[in-house]
Amino acid sequence: MKDYKTRVSFGSESFMIQAGAEKCSECACDLDQLHVAGCAGEECPQCAKALIGCCCECLSPYDGEKVIQGIYRQFASLESALQAAGEERCQSAVNSSYLQHAAMRYIFDNVPDTAKTEIARAFHLRFPGLVPRMQDDEGRGYYTAEQLSEALDIPLNEVNERIDAMMSASNGIAVAQGKKMRKIH
Repeated sequence: MKDYKTRVSFGSESFMIQAGAEKCSECACDLDQLHVAGCAGEECPQCAKALIGCCCECLSPYDGEKVIQGIYRQFASLESALQAAGEERCQSAVNSSYLQHAAMRYIFDNVPDTAKTEIARAFHLRFPGLVPRMQDDEGRGYYTAEQLSEALDIPLNEVNERIDAMMSASNGIAVAQGKKMRKIH
């Protein structure tokens, strides 16, 4: 199991210090409390940059999912999500920032159905061997954790951790009837 970092509470920052403040100027959390998930004033426990924009992905899947959902709820329009998605990419081509994850999720959830079809087509071109084990009445595919692990080159236990985190955070996951398969958006 990965060794995850603990979120930095307000007032415990190394560099993003709001000197003398009793409350965070961004999310209004109190001193020694965790920032509201998705707060721009929260410091990354690994690199000490703004957590929402760093690419460390050092939080547990559960905390990471909470941060992504907190950012997601802040988007007011598709245009704002598109702008955020176009922000400078992480230097490492492997990771994306929590802001980029949230923006991409928001975009996918809010683009016209024709665009969703194109996104799905591009996904299948990128991962040609990843074929859904079943489809629901709306044509959405269901994959096993083992399939995702192999296609995305992520250890199976990490895939399961991420799925469990999304389920705990109630992020649009459906379980196929009578099957041990879950639909993740």
